[in-house]
Amino acid sequence: MSDFSLPVLTSLYQEVIDTLKARDADAATLFLNDPTNQPVGTVRLNRTTKVFQEWNGTTWVDVVLGVPGGGTGGTVPGGGGLGLGTMSIQNAVSVAITGGTITGITSFSLSSGIVFDTDGSRNIGSANIRPGNIYVRNGLVIPVGVDKWVTA
Repeated sequence: MSDFSLPVLTSLYQEVIDTLKARDADAATLFLNDPTNQPVGTVRLNRTTKVFQEWNGTTWVDVVLGVPGGGTGGTVPGGGGLGLGTMSIQNAVSVAITGGTITGITSFSLSSGIVFDTDGSRNIGSANIRPGNIYVRNGLVIPVGVDKWVTA
């Protein structure tokens, strides 16, 4: 760990050499050990968070790396810096799709049911609610009139 307030005019020759070597080691390792009295603008790699940080004179502040520098240019985790949206950072075995339209599908496989229940339209037997769509409920259900459905 280097102290940037050293060496001073009264430092012994060996202290000067040791101080300069310590600074070289800190610079080469991007400050593996926290320095003291470092100048404003010193950059380090925080190995715990894997983030580059810059000393502002009081504290270490995260540095945003642009795409040309290997970063995303963003300040949020995942795909946020690239404008990819929340699906880009979801685990492939647990994806939550909350909107949009699916088109151009030639095959569709399902291991459990589809439920569209935002307005209570699953209650196919209700006289108050007549769905205007095709539903899947223990088979295919297509409303064709008041209290009439075609099922398959």
